[in-house]
Formats: sequence, structure tokens, C-alpha cells
Amino acid sequence: MIKHKLIWSFVCLALISCGNSTYDSQEYISTNLTEEKINLSNEVFKKLKKEHYIKNFVKDDFNIRYINALIDRLDGNKLYFIESEITNFKEESNQYLGNSFDIDLAYLIINLYFERLVAFSEYQIKLIEKNSFDFTKDEFIDIYYEDNQWAESEALLKEIWRNETKNDLLVALMSETLSDDANKVLLKRYKNRIKRIQQQKEEDIFSIAINTLTNQFDPHSSYLSPRSAEDFDMNMSLKLEGIGALLGADDDYTKIVSLVPGGPAEKSGEILPEDKITRIRQINTENNEYIDVVGWRIDEVVDLIRGESGTQVEIEFISSDSADNSRKLVTLTREEIKLEDRAAKSKIIETEDGNKIGIIDLPSFYIDFNAYQNRDSNYRSSSNDVEDILINFNKEDVDAVILDLRNNGGGALIEANKIVGLFVSSGPTVQVKHKAGYIQPYGSSKAKQTWQKPMGVLVNRYSASASEIVAGAIQDYKRGIVLGQRTFGKGTVQSLESISKGQVKITESKYYRVDGSSTQNKGVLPDIELLSTWDIESVGESSYPTALEWDTVRPYRHKKFNFDSNQIIEIKNLYSQRLNSSPNLKYLGEVRDRYYLNKDKKLLSLNLDTRKLEKDARKNWLLQIENKRRESLGLEIFGTYEDLEESNKKNENTNNDIDYERDYLLIESTNIINDYLNLNKLLISKVNKL
Repeated sequence: MIKHKLIWSFVCLALISCGNSTYDSQEYISTNLTEEKINLSNEVFKKLKKEHYIKNFVKDDFNIRYINALIDRLDGNKLYFIESEITNFKEESNQYLGNSFDIDLAYLIINLYFERLVAFSEYQIKLIEKNSFDFTKDEFIDIYYEDNQWAESEALLKEIWRNETKNDLLVALMSETLSDDANKVLLKRYKNRIKRIQQQKEEDIFSIAINTLTNQFDPHSSYLSPRSAEDFDMNMSLKLEGIGALLGADDDYTKIVSLVPGGPAEKSGEILPEDKITRIRQINTENNEYIDVVGWRIDEVVDLIRGESGTQVEIEFISSDSADNSRKLVTLTREEIKLEDRAAKSKIIETEDGNKIGIIDLPSFYIDFNAYQNRDSNYRSSSNDVEDILINFNKEDVDAVILDLRNNGGGALIEANKIVGLFVSSGPTVQVKHKAGYIQPYGSSKAKQTWQKPMGVLVNRYSASASEIVAGAIQDYKRGIVLGQRTFGKGTVQSLESISKGQVKITESKYYRVDGSSTQNKGVLPDIELLSTWDIESVGESSYPTALEWDTVRPYRHKKFNFDSNQIIEIKNLYSQRLNSSPNLKYLGEVRDRYYLNKDKKLLSLNLDTRKLEKDARKNWLLQIENKRRESLGLEIFGTYEDLEESNKKNENTNNDIDYERDYLLIESTNIINDYLNLNKLLISKVNKL
């Protein structure tokens, strides 16, 4: 079916030649493009062109961009193709004229990628079997892939593969929890990878080709096969039953895409989106050895993690917030995730100045739709729960509120509107611009303001969608102070459209704040930006190459509260002073500085002694800065790094409570709101004297 006649520059058998071996090479069998898939791809493309928010999106260079995106998706780190092949790919894509796409070429590239991945894996197997690595030599692996170029020859590519394999073995040798010989572990991993490639179905290849296509319109438009469509209709908490996380694929790794609010993964406080799973161990079972899952199919990884409530699983991750790919082990107890686990929580903090500050932790904008539709007056929802908390805060004479929306990925728009109403009364909350061009305001004309005292909203990079609507509305109404980091930046709305086989998720509209600015791409910028210990720009909407642009519409008429913006300047100055004096903030600053010091590190040593020294140095550094923090606070210091780890395990927040003692940004947020309260008192005092 393939019409292209590209001449590839080398033969895989030459690549895997590595002396005598007990392993028999396996030929990758290409997946042919069928007429059925051609028709289906055309149906998806036609649907997107007609229904997508952006009109006339497809231009003459669409196929060039499509093929470039496919190459980047398959070989972004430039490990599998060589320069002459990339040149051929691009020349072929240039010859495909018109505002359409070349799925023949896409299939050819995908098949060659998997053929090369099999060759890479077989080459690694032969290297491990030969076992001739010298870890005393001063060799290095290039880990800064952003500026890498494709290898000019197969000899250079083989050298890259050799270094990758040597690094894999070095990491395995340094593992403190490996239950088997490092060579055996890697041989099993590489053979499993080949096995899983050979087990791929036609749908897997088509999914790569078609979703690369849909992502050219925007990151959130996608094709769902009949099976994927069924999974999409399930509650997210059932996606990864037991620990509460949604998984995705990232090359050889299964990674965390998002965490279910109130689930064991989210409650652990140790797992972040983009963390990559490397090994899994069942605890208190007959077979409790670690299983290396690098190269596994995602559905097989899910099966390993799922289990009965009350049972435990230990998962090893590559940390997404670490510049040196450090590992972490997290033990999780599987449980059924109930609405109560996702519900709003509260806590009242009394400051040294005598101010009472109420904290509301809202993990998601939830609602019991069935009870709501059945007109049950006692239906459970985030707005009802938050209202009850605010009523209690009023009874307790709380002086100010912090609404914590960190890691809140959104939920029901109706709930976001109602929660804004609790703080601002009636009025528009958000504007939605539809693909037809008309703009529709959303809000409540019947909302009653439950909380009239000062407030703040705490956000971070994982606050998305409905969270951004709430934070943006509070900011536009000048109702309170927005604290934290820039939010995710997802300001688009998707709908599901059925096609002959499966469904297409299409972006059909955009959110805009009442001031007319979009939350898309830029997110909500906090009034006071708090420390982040990692590069927040590495995730979020702006990190997607095809994210829709930020723009504006006409502002919608809305009231504004009396809010002295000059006070923000004074509060920022007080915060800046604490950055240099607060032990907790100084600790976070040191973590941030070390991250950025290592972030652009280009070379990683392949010398075993050097890597051991680096690992010990990292542990000693973590122990040092923690003890420095504790000493400044008058706390007992730790004697060893192991003591520090043991303490962290003992203090895990298993009850899903607000962990005020160890949440340094939440502590600082209360300090900022406390400053605001004190400035208001000072201002009132001056007015009274006049």
C-alpha cells in the first residue's frame, strides 16, 4: 500500500552486529496501511476541519508540519534515525502538495521507528551479554537532548546506543533496591521491549499517526478508538483503580499524567505529573520482588498497579522535578476513592498577631450530578461544602480566608461559578467564545455573598481550567489576592463527536475572563509570585508546540471591590524580606537554585565511582539543607540521611488532612494574608485618628 520508495541508508543487521551472542535476532514485521484506516483518517481530518474552533486552519504547509511533528514525537531525543533519513523524510513531505496529509509516509516512518527500536534493543542485549563495559573510564553521555543533532552515520549512532546501554547498566548497578543481578534485569527489560513491539496491533500504529495529526490542530483534540472511547467515559478515578492516577505513555516509560484528588497518589505528596514509572513491587504477597516495567505496554503497567483496597504497592519513579533523573520509591495503599476524599477540607490558623485565617483546600470542582438532576435538595457539591465551611468561619470570627486551588485540575463549570458567587455575589464569572463567533457570559444572577472579609486564592502550575476561572474572576473583581505560580493555561473547551469507528475530541470554544483576557496559554498570573523549586515552564499549556494563542475579547461589565493595589507593593516587600530570613523559604530557595544549576547539565559521567560520589553528594546536600532549616527553627537535627528518610515516611500525610506544618508555601500564604490584615488595621487606625 505504501507508495513511497525511499532508500534507507543502512541495514539493521549491520547495526546489531556485536560478536558472538546467545540471542537470536527477531525481525520486526511492518504494519500495512489498510484502505479502512485511510478512509477513517480522512473522516477524522474532515471532521476536525469542519468542527474545530479555528477556521481555515489547514494551510499548504500542513503536511510538512505534520511529518515534522511525527518525527519529533517518535525521535525527539535523536536516538534512532540518522541525518540522511531525516533529510529524506522532509523531502518527501515537501512533495505532498495541498492542504492535506500524507498518512502513507507517516506509516513508513512509524514502521521504520519500531524497526530501529528493535535493532537498538537487540544491540543492547548483545552488549550486555558481552559484558565488556569499563566503568573506570572517564566517558560521558549527553543528557541535554535539546541541542542534539541526528547522527551522520550508523557508526556514530551505534556509539550513542553503546553509551545509553552503559548508562542503563550503571544505574542498575547503583540501585539500592535491585533484587536481581543488574545484567539479568536489563536483559529482561530489553527482551520485554522487543516482545511488546512485536505484539503491537494495527490500532496502535494508527493511533500514533492519527493523534499526531489531530494534535496539529491543538494539544487537546484527539481521536479515541472504540476501546479508548469506552475508557474515556469511565470516571477518572477508575482509570487507575486503587491509587488514583491517570497514566500515559512516554517512549519506553509509563508516566503520571494527572492525579485524582483525594486518591492515594495525590495524598502521598510525593508523586507529580510527568513522573516516570520504572519498577513496581507488590507488598506482603508471595511474589514481592521488583518488576522492571520500562518498555512495557501501558495496559500491562495498569494491571500491575491495580488491586484490592487495603493492599499495598511500591512504585519507583524517575522524578519529574529533578534535573538529574533521580529515583524515588513511594509506597501506596490502594483504596476506593470516595467523594469524601475529594471533598473540600478546612483548617483555622491563629497567627502571632491574633488574626484568624481560615484555609479551604479544594482538590476539584465536584458535584453529585445524579442527585442534582433528581432535585435532591441535599445533593453533595463543592459549592455547598465551601459554603458550609464559610458559614462556620463566620461563626468562628475568622478574619480572612485562603482558597487553596493548587493541583486542582478543574471540574464542573457550574460549581466554579457558584464558588465565585460565594465571594462576589451575583455577576458574570467567565465568558465563552464559541466557534460560531458569539460570546456567552456565564455566572449567577441569584448568587449571595457568603464571605465578605478579605481573602486570597493560592494556585500553582497544576491549577487548570475551572481553577483558572475562579482565580481570574477573583482577580478581575479585585476581590482578593492571587498567590502562587502561574497557572496551567488551559482556556479551551472540548466536545466529543461520534464517527464511523470511535470518537473525535474537538476543541470547540475558548474561555475568557470577565476583563476580556484569555486564560489560554498564559494562564492566570498571581499578584504575588511564590517560590517554585522547579521549572514550571516545562509543563503547562505553553509547553505544547500547537497550543492555541492567547488573545482577548471585549471586557464584560462587572463591579470591582474596594481594593488598594498599593498594598500589594507593601506586601511584596514584606515577602521579599522573609525570603532572606525565613528558614522554610530559604530551604525552598536552595532547592530551586540546585535544580537550576543541574537543569541544563549537558554531560553525565559513565564512571561508576564518579556517579557514586555524585549520589552521595546529593544525599549529603539534602541532609545539610534540611538540618540547616531545622536548626534555624530550633528543631532536632538528623544524624544521617537515612534518619531523614525514615522521618519523612513516618510523617506521610495518610489522613488527607491539610498538612500545615510541612507545607511551606501554605505557611507563607498565611503570612502574606496576615500582612494584608495588619495593613488594613493600620489603615483603619489612621483613618479613625483623623
